Amino acid sequence: MSKKKFSQFLVVLILFLFFGAGIIPTISGGYNDEQDISTLTFYTFDKTGTRKCEVDLPSVVVEDISCLFESIKKGITRDPFSAETESLKNDFVDILDIYNVIPSDLSKDDVFSLLTPKWDRWCVDNIPFSRGGVLPAQYSHRGSAFFCSIAGGGGGMLFPPIMLPRPRLSTFWAAYNYYALSVASNLYTGHGFAAGGPQFGMALGFWGIGLSFAVPGEPAVFGFGGYALAAWVMAGYVENYPPNQVPNIKEEQPSDGSVDVPLSISELSFRISDPDNDKMSYWVTTYPDIGSGEGHNKRNGVYSVPISGLENDEIYSWTVSVSDGEATVEKSFGFITEGRPPFDPFDDGWSYRKKITINHSQVEGDLEGFPVLVSLIDSDLAAKAQDDGDDILFMDGSGIAEKIYHEIEFFDSSSGEFVAWVNVHSVSSSVDTSFYMYYGNSVCDDQQFSERVWDQGYCGVWHLDDFRDSTLNGNHGTNHGTDDCSGIVGGAKDFVEGNKDYVSLGDMPEPASNSISTATFELWFNPEESDISGNIISKLDTSYEPDRKSYNLNLIGTGQIRFSAQSGTWVPGDDIIRFTTDDNLITNDIWQHICIVVDLSSRRGDIYYNGELQDSYEIILGNPPTHFYDVTLDDLFGRYTPESGQQKFIDGSMDEVRISKICRSEEWISTQYNNQKNPLNFYRVGPEE
Repeated sequence: MSKKKFSQFLVVLILFLFFGAGIIPTISGGYNDEQDISTLTFYTFDKTGTRKCEVDLPSVVVEDISCLFESIKKGITRDPFSAETESLKNDFVDILDIYNVIPSDLSKDDVFSLLTPKWDRWCVDNIPFSRGGVLPAQYSHRGSAFFCSIAGGGGGMLFPPIMLPRPRLSTFWAAYNYYALSVASNLYTGHGFAAGGPQFGMALGFWGIGLSFAVPGEPAVFGFGGYALAAWVMAGYVENYPPNQVPNIKEEQPSDGSVDVPLSISELSFRISDPDNDKMSYWVTTYPDIGSGEGHNKRNGVYSVPISGLENDEIYSWTVSVSDGEATVEKSFGFITEGRPPFDPFDDGWSYRKKITINHSQVEGDLEGFPVLVSLIDSDLAAKAQDDGDDILFMDGSGIAEKIYHEIEFFDSSSGEFVAWVNVHSVSSSVDTSFYMYYGNSVCDDQQFSERVWDQGYCGVWHLDDFRDSTLNGNHGTNHGTDDCSGIVGGAKDFVEGNKDYVSLGDMPEPASNSISTATFELWFNPEESDISGNIISKLDTSYEPDRKSYNLNLIGTGQIRFSAQSGTWVPGDDIIRFTTDDNLITNDIWQHICIVVDLSSRRGDIYYNGELQDSYEIILGNPPTHFYDVTLDDLFGRYTPESGQQKFIDGSMDEVRISKICRSEEWISTQYNNQKNPLNFYRVGPEE
């Protein structure tokens, strides 16, 4: 292949990636909704001029190409010779080959070589000692030391090749294999480096001895030792002493999990710091794309990137990556923008509404942001709402009012059966509370926003018609054998003990939240045995390793409810937080509500059954854990142990499982039970308007 063609393809590929796949698929040209095809426009040029080119690819393919190339760019910048970067390049070339983006006169190896940094290719072609079977030098890491002792050796060459013990201005060494090693350490502080593998080094003001020699047919080897005023090395691997400390990312604005963020904000800001006071580089990306940015050679401080184009009621995530040249730290944050300003749905295309009035006698106390279950069968919804219920909308008043958020769990457009959760701003225990349901808009988009129905106190909400977490946390479950069944609200899951059914959630919440010392666990449960026992919700550890935290909500065969929490230092016989109902409450073949509220800091626990407080406990003995969650253990529904030991599975059906990182009040729990046990007694629905 001619150099001209090769150069032209290099330009084509780079422009295609940077100006094509690096941006949302529709750079220029059209987007076909039906076929989901993106037309990419890019340009090639050489000495003869510029040529416009276009290629049609499925949008998902373009997104994959874009994500891979973004990862490759970061990999080449931060660690070009790592196995991860090499794997990314292989995947990238494979996807280009699969979709025939590579010209016919080029091989995959040709394209792969273009993704190898120029300095790496230079090493391959120009290291004088390299020959078949010998890996090229890779100088991707650096180390330095001053007023130090220094020694080294391995396959390579020393200059001067023979050094006697006397001062000299400088000395150099070059090693080409993975058996080379050099070390240097400050004589006073001990700070320095150890460099392994292919390397190139230099020492100034060196005093010591050294020797480089070779035998016929073999590459040279060298060794040296002494003292130096200063030493530097570039090598395939460098460990600096004291070990490098990774950068920190904190003080993000808007803070992670923020809601009602105004559309007027014009930047995202964050503080980066390095314990070693190293200079840092950062990269910021957003999704959906509202802006990005990067900075290099930065000291500790607050930095920002501009953003624009925010929309109402949108979830935005943004990721900050920071590198100090040796370690890279990445953190992701999220926020939700403010809701739409008050409006009148009748002016925006809605045709009908119904007033829903909550019976205050069913509300045990004044509550804020309460998720109300609306469950009904309505022929008007069947006849006039969209088939998927996307146009169903809830407002906090008639006329011009504020939208209130809802999540549809189930809607049957043929029968009008409708199950939804609506976050009512405030619910009163002294006067009836009203809100409105609108429908009959054939052209509007989906009005749901499940992530705003559940407040920030929730770690997860699982309706168990599937295994999705409805909260912003995204703690989705994985099924291990459970089957669908009818629940107290919509669908549920059936756990069969003999089949060893359970659901795993991974570790929850995220490791950054491991300081949580309060929690509320709740669910509806329908046992299928009269002598029911086993774990319902748990994070159990049988290793008893230090600092391992676990908890367990389980049933005893006599019908008692028990909760326990322990630290990993606990061994059988020690006291832990453990409390059990005095009465046998659980019976089979009936849905019943179980709720546990625990405060580890005060060693207190409450057990609720069917909305009523049964027992309160204060544990004053033992050495209980200070928080709930451990980053190495899965949260589980229906299984006794996470990995080993005696496994005990539950037999029965579960519905509406919720875990909060706060202590829910007695009024909240009782009102929630009233609402879910008998929705039609909790509210009344007015006539169509």
